[in-house]
This record gives sequence, C-alpha cells and structure tokens, in this order.
Amino acid sequence: MGSIEYRDALKAVLDAESQTLTARLSVLHSAAAVGADGVLIEVFVDQDAEGPFGVWARFEGADAFSLDRQLGDDRELFAVIWGEEGWEPAVPSRPSDWSRAHLADVIVEVVAEWINPLIPPGSPDLRWEVGTSDGARDPIRVGPHDD
Repeated sequence: MGSIEYRDALKAVLDAESQTLTARLSVLHSAAAVGADGVLIEVFVDQDAEGPFGVWARFEGADAFSLDRQLGDDRELFAVIWGEEGWEPAVPSRPSDWSRAHLADVIVEVVAEWINPLIPPGSPDLRWEVGTSDGARDPIRVGPHDD
C-alpha cells in the first residue's frame, strides 16, 4: 500500500465518524468559548506504530486545566484499538517501509484534513490546531481563522 492508498483508506474510516465528531466539536467549542484561547487536537500513535492511535482534544489558555477535567473522556474524538478481529475501526496498517515518525506525520495530516471543515463556524477568535502529543512536528492550524 502506498501513501495515497493509505491516506484514502484512513480518510474513509474517519469520514464515517464525521457526524459524531461534529457534535463533539460543538461541545468543545461551547466549553472553550468560556475560558480557553484554543483547542489542540492531539494525535497519539502507539509505540508499536502498527495501526492503533487516538485523537484527543486539549484546551489551551488560563482555564485549560479545569476545562480538560470538566469534559474528561468526552475529549476523546477518535480511537483505534486492537480487537478480536483486528483494528477497530478497520484502519489500514502502517506500510512496512514507514517509520513511526512518518506514520504519525501522515495521520496528523489526514486528521487535520478531516477535522478542518467540521470545526464549528463563528470561532475565528479560538485557535484550533492538530498536532502530535509529543510536539515532534509543528501543529497544523484548522478551522476558521483570520490570518
């Protein structure tokens, strides 16, 4: 499987979750509007880098800690786990010639493409970014913004 095929297969799995994600992003937006400067969507790629990963939201700003605690596990936007019959949901496995870093970069890019049009309108003052939990790559700005 090449890069284009991997991206397309992953995007198809993510697109199937768009309706659920839109509702969660709306809740995050409402909570963030009260006391956050932004929302960082973090991608966590498991250490084995075969396929499992998670996508979580984290608030930034003065009230970030309390907002994170208030929403708790509702900040999880997407998760891939190893189930009885393989990855759940059925995301593609990492191409064998990709490093963990390359896989993480591709997943972050695809997640950013997926989330970008789903960010609630009317939030240009709130900074939305997609990045990795370890800060290994520069975050990608998503959603409406003025710059």
